[in-house]
Amino acid sequence: MEKRRRQAIIKRILTENNIGTQEELMQRLEREDIYVTQSTISRDIRELNIVKSQTNTGEIFYRVLNNSVIGKKKRTDEERLIQVIEDTGVSLTQVEFTNLLTVLPGNGQVVGVLIDSIRSTYVDIVGCIAGDDSILIISRDKKRAEQVNQFLRQFLYHPKNH
Repeated sequence: MEKRRRQAIIKRILTENNIGTQEELMQRLEREDIYVTQSTISRDIRELNIVKSQTNTGEIFYRVLNNSVIGKKKRTDEERLIQVIEDTGVSLTQVEFTNLLTVLPGNGQVVGVLIDSIRSTYVDIVGCIAGDDSILIISRDKKRAEQVNQFLRQFLYHPKNH
C-alpha cells in the first residue's frame, strides 16, 4: 500500500476514534485490510506529528497535531514545538545547566525532534535526550538554561487554583 494513502487512513481513524495504543491502531487498520508492522506505525506516528492527549476523565489517546497552514504558510518547527508543549507538557525543572521537561506518555520523542530542529536558531540549547515522557535539554551554562526554562515555561498548561 502506498504510504500516503495509509497515512491518510491513519489520520482519519484517529480523528474519528479515541485510539490509545499502537496495537489498537494496527487492529483498526487491519479492519481496512491494511497490515503493517509496529515499526511502520511508529514511523507514521512520528511523520504525521501524532501525539498522545488526555481527556478530562484521564483517558489517553492519540491525536494528530494541527500542523496545517497558517494563512498560506506552513507552521514553523518553533510553532509546532509550542503547540506540542501546550498540548502535552506536564512539568519543567531546571537543574544547573539542564532542563527536564516532562510530557504526557508517548510524546517525548516528538518533542525531542522538534527541540533538535530549532537548535540552529535557538542557540541556548546545545542538544537534548528524549525518552517516552521526559526530555533532558542541555545548555552551555546555567544562565542559558534559565532562558530556555523561561521560554518553555510560558507554554505549559497551568490549571487555575480552586
